[in-house]
Amino acid sequence: MVMAENDTNLDQHAYRNLDAVEEPLDAAGESLANALRSSFSVLKGIMMVLVVLYMVSNVRSIGSHEQALVLRLGRLLPGVHEAGLAWAFPYPIDEIVPLPTRKSNDLRVASHTFRRHGTEVGKPLSFLARSPGQGLHPVFDGALLTADAGLVHVQWKITYKIDDVVSYATTILGDKVEAAESLILSLVETIGIQVASEMTAEEITRTKVDTVQSEMRRRLNRRLDSLGSGIAVTVVEMFELTPPLQVRSAFDFTQRAENTKQKMIRDSEKQRTQVLSEAAGVVFPRFVELLDQIDAGGAQGATLDELRTELNRMLDEEVEGEAGRRLKKAGAYRAGVVSRIRNEVERYRMLLPEYKRNPLVLINRLWEQTRQEIFASPGVTKFYRPSGLMEFRLQIPLDPKETRLREAQQLQKEQFNEAKLLRKAKVIPVGPEHD
Repeated sequence: MVMAENDTNLDQHAYRNLDAVEEPLDAAGESLANALRSSFSVLKGIMMVLVVLYMVSNVRSIGSHEQALVLRLGRLLPGVHEAGLAWAFPYPIDEIVPLPTRKSNDLRVASHTFRRHGTEVGKPLSFLARSPGQGLHPVFDGALLTADAGLVHVQWKITYKIDDVVSYATTILGDKVEAAESLILSLVETIGIQVASEMTAEEITRTKVDTVQSEMRRRLNRRLDSLGSGIAVTVVEMFELTPPLQVRSAFDFTQRAENTKQKMIRDSEKQRTQVLSEAAGVVFPRFVELLDQIDAGGAQGATLDELRTELNRMLDEEVEGEAGRRLKKAGAYRAGVVSRIRNEVERYRMLLPEYKRNPLVLINRLWEQTRQEIFASPGVTKFYRPSGLMEFRLQIPLDPKETRLREAQQLQKEQFNEAKLLRKAKVIPVGPEHD
């Protein structure tokens, strides 16, 4: 039994001591082997290309108006990619999120206006009308309640941009501008109600449109900053401002009356400026201010005497126009009168001693001088009566041609004398304090 077992073991392991003999393949087998080796090489190359393509699959071009962020496994990585190519690990490891941060976006908000029916879409506001009995639908017709308990319809145009892309991505839910627009829409609806409650319907639709727009922009930005949204509102515009169509005709009538009133006020102010400018020249605002202060009993830090002194100085030195001309003419006339009186006084003093010596001779001489002056005056018409003529007839009125000629000569002489006085005579201030 032992011998049989040993023989069996020898039989089982005897082949292990024999060298393996590889038989040559036939032609078909060799071709198949070469084909398999080539297939594996091609497959290996394809796999390498696929790996490379996969590694560069998350390369994106960032536009000049964009910035991009990278999310790795849903978590925001630090750093912002500017315009150009941005690379990240393939999805789903990394995700590149481009955002239009340098581009202004427009959002129209129609939450505070009325609903247009099918035939009214696209028509201008002036072509729309509603009967008073229609009323407003509380679901479809939006409006703003004003401080004077009025209603106005408003459409908004909000121009915004993302100026802090990191704050926007970390605060706003969503990676598209739709998230920003949803937030702005909600804020416009709320803040618009607040602003309208502080102003009248007339101010919102007519007189303070710019104020409403600037206040809306200020409050929107303040609220967006408090949320850390990274969004900035650059422009707020209102259009299609109108009271409810049912009462617009009455509102327009009131506005036309107000416009007429304002036009009359502007025309009056223009006429006032023109009249005052013609009367006192370019210094009339200060001149009128001084008069008002004097009428009010003085101004802060100035007494009535000081104001009157300043007023007289302006009258003498600065006032032009019709008032200036009249003042100069009055000053020239006064200077002439004073000069003539002084001359007469001086002449009286010169003639007084002669009169005392021989009054009759002086009187005859003065009468002769006076008569010569009368006959030499162009305003005196002289008639010569021949000696011995018993009947003498005068034509009354005189010849019209002669009268007109005489008047023209007299006017020319007066103008010449007046111009001469204006050139030579010093203007003497007028007023009780100068008398």
